[in-house]
Amino acid sequence: MNRIIIITFIILSNVSCKREISEKQFEQNVFDQIFLETVNSTYKDKRLYTFFPLPGMSGDNQEFEKQRQILAKDTFDLVIAVEENRLIEFDKFKNQKFIFKNLAELPKSTDYENWSKKYKKFAGVMSFSKIQFDAKKEKGNLSVTYTCGGKCGLGFTVYIKKENDKWVIVKVHQDWIS
Repeated sequence: MNRIIIITFIILSNVSCKREISEKQFEQNVFDQIFLETVNSTYKDKRLYTFFPLPGMSGDNQEFEKQRQILAKDTFDLVIAVEENRLIEFDKFKNQKFIFKNLAELPKSTDYENWSKKYKKFAGVMSFSKIQFDAKKEKGNLSVTYTCGGKCGLGFTVYIKKENDKWVIVKVHQDWIS
């Protein structure tokens, strides 16, 4: 009799574990489908976002605007550090525009000076929340945070839905700015 109870317990434990793993895998699969589009929809290039004329600059803003335009056109190989609170296979998302790095690669610093020194085209840090799905798992949303220094950042809610067996972004809402 005790064997039956133990075997039943083991079977039920394995079934519930498999369900949890499949939920995580489901979310991971959805995240993988929307990752690049989410980054494209929410990132801000730190080099532009924090590029201001220096105090005491002469009244001539032509040089400043020229430098700003050069940066704006420089859109290849931008380095984005990702705070890994989920499994992200960076090689899987390799493309011309972004190079993704794990934020844990370098020691933390308030304004990410260490990242800017190591990578000339450092564009900021992104982090992603878990995806909150509706009951039918046809719609969802997640929070995306983009930070570029101590008091520099943006927060977004990204709304997604399943269309023709693919997950797509339907709306991006900027929630806050610092």
